[in-house]
Amino acid sequence: MKNVLLFAALFFYTASFAQVNKEVDSLLKVLDTEKQDSNILKTLSRIGSYYIDNNPTKALEYFERSAELAKKLDAKLRLANTYYDMGFCYLLKSDFDKSLDFYQQAVKIYENLKDNRRLTNAYMSIGNVFFQNKALGKANEYYDKAEAIVAQTKDSAQLSSLYSERGMVYDQVQQYDSALVHLKKSLEVARLINDEYMITSALSNIGLTYKHIKNTALALQYFDTALSRYNAMAEPPLDNLAAMFNNIGATQSQAGNYTKAVEAFNKSIDYAVQSKYPGIVLENYRNMADMYADRKDYKQQSIYLVKYHHLKDSLFNNDNKNQLTQLEADYQLEKKNISLVKQQVETATQKNQRNIFIIIAIAAALLLAALAFFYRRIKQNNVLLQQKNIQINKQKDELQTLNHVKDRLFSVISHDLRNPLVTLKTYLSLADNPALSIEKKENFKNQTQQAVSQTSNMLDNLLVWANMQIKNTRPAITNINVEDCIDDAIGAARAQALQKNIQIYKDIAAAIATADNNILEIALRNIITNAVKYSHADSNITVSSFNKNQHTYIAVKDEGVGMSKERIEELLQNETESTAGTAGEKGSGLGLFLVKELLQKINARLLIESEEGKGSNFIIELAA
Repeated sequence: MKNVLLFAALFFYTASFAQVNKEVDSLLKVLDTEKQDSNILKTLSRIGSYYIDNNPTKALEYFERSAELAKKLDAKLRLANTYYDMGFCYLLKSDFDKSLDFYQQAVKIYENLKDNRRLTNAYMSIGNVFFQNKALGKANEYYDKAEAIVAQTKDSAQLSSLYSERGMVYDQVQQYDSALVHLKKSLEVARLINDEYMITSALSNIGLTYKHIKNTALALQYFDTALSRYNAMAEPPLDNLAAMFNNIGATQSQAGNYTKAVEAFNKSIDYAVQSKYPGIVLENYRNMADMYADRKDYKQQSIYLVKYHHLKDSLFNNDNKNQLTQLEADYQLEKKNISLVKQQVETATQKNQRNIFIIIAIAAALLLAALAFFYRRIKQNNVLLQQKNIQINKQKDELQTLNHVKDRLFSVISHDLRNPLVTLKTYLSLADNPALSIEKKENFKNQTQQAVSQTSNMLDNLLVWANMQIKNTRPAITNINVEDCIDDAIGAARAQALQKNIQIYKDIAAAIATADNNILEIALRNIITNAVKYSHADSNITVSSFNKNQHTYIAVKDEGVGMSKERIEELLQNETESTAGTAGEKGSGLGLFLVKELLQKINARLLIESEEGKGSNFIIELAA
């Protein structure tokens, strides 16, 4: 006796083919009038899907057109789905080689798209191809691939479905132990995600497998559990109930409980009629005929065999009528397409004649345009030459400026680096001279420390400047903490300030600014060092920050010697030499030069406010 779940609703599409025809007719009209390629692609796929179960050959015609258009539109996912559907069509036609080829083409695209859910389905379908071809080893290889992906993606619903499908495959080849293992795994996962439909499906399939090994008690137990879950649903699927009662009837018949079997078969027929599944009614008639044959009640057997063949012939005739109707619709469509082609040819001829005149007019226009283009090109070349000359002159001026800077740097290195080294050498040679007084030794020591400090500061500035010129790296402009940056710069100048007992104060009003933290810290350090150098002993320096007119400002104000407007202009133009500090400190002249170079890199600028004898205020204006 057959079971209805493995029977898989064989006659469902036959019963509903009239409705399918209406849908196809509607889609064919859309296809006839639609102009947009993306909509045509969707319509072709939908028509193919309607044909796929009742006329796979016809479905392939539309899927092939869909595949060509998908390639043209570079619609990769649609192309993969079409290959997948074509693989299924060839599987229905038992053309296993072509089925496998199209499934594998779909797999390649799904892999590139990293669409693991569809890739899993494709692997399962390839496994089904090998299974239908009686290559169970290869089938299991692809089932394992599918299971590995699902385990990785942790898609519990798909995992339950996969276990169920593998279980039913093992059931069909009568490997019932393996079938039960996979079906029970499917049930376990379905229960974890509380999917009621998957739970009832798994229970039903386990019941079928127990029926096949003639363990009717366990089979009925699983069927009853599934049935109670169906009945608990608000709207239980009638087709599933029809299938369930058919299986219960077949199992009761197998157990010899014929009265209960007849009751179950009749319920199955009622639900099948309500849900418009004549295929399940047909299966009930076949099972009831088999049951009465087992009981040697040949009169009842003949009654149900007559019902079986009558319904089967009716469905077959309906199928043929519907196919004839569809062939007529296809013929009318082809006829209309031929008419459209003729119209298109006539239209194309008229267009060609018109295009000849257009081409002549365009050629004349192009000739005039070419003349105008070459005239304009010559004029543009003259303008470009003038611009190049301006650029060359500008580069010449920049090169002269760079040469001036280079000469100045070499002068600084040769003079200001040599003097501290001479001081250090002198101190070292006199340090062990017993004739030299302690006071003079202490004086030499202080001079040497000052020379070393100046040399270190100058070398730091030289290295920073050289690094800027060589690497030419782009600054990292971010939101920075102004107070942290000021603290780092003050810390670097603290020792120098202590030697002159100078107090450095902070007045932070702007906490956040937009700049490169390293560049701003080096610039501030040089300005503060410069302020200490030209400040009197026991004086004060104030470092402040504030916002004004959407700009952030950082000011370093000292109480030192100050300077005239002329000297300020010279400083800003890099046209002045370094002078000694209030304690005789020497400098390289690199400090403010480096500050200006650094600030230009972060779109900032240096402002100077000063009067002779009243101190100076160096202000950094940061970009908004």
